[in-house]
Amino acid sequence: MGQPARTRLLELTAAKLRAQPDWPALRDTITAWCENGFNLVRASAALHIHRNTVVYRMNKIEQITGRPLREHRTTMALYLACLADQLARGGEEL
Repeated sequence: MGQPARTRLLELTAAKLRAQPDWPALRDTITAWCENGFNLVRASAALHIHRNTVVYRMNKIEQITGRPLREHRTTMALYLACLADQLARGGEEL
């Protein structure tokens, strides 16, 4: 994916999230949620945080985006945006 496409994806999918001061934590939560099979316990273990913190962050993401994370199309679009953001920042942890 080229830089213009990544930028468009980020703007269309995650602009409101990226404006949040805790965007890195929200991005990591989305990434962990997807990479751990949409499983709350595994995502919390991967992030080394309590599962209630993951629930809190997921609720925050849903409130900001207005879209449910249990809707896999939404989650996958956000996941791709998170990967694009990591690439834009120099590929950290990819």
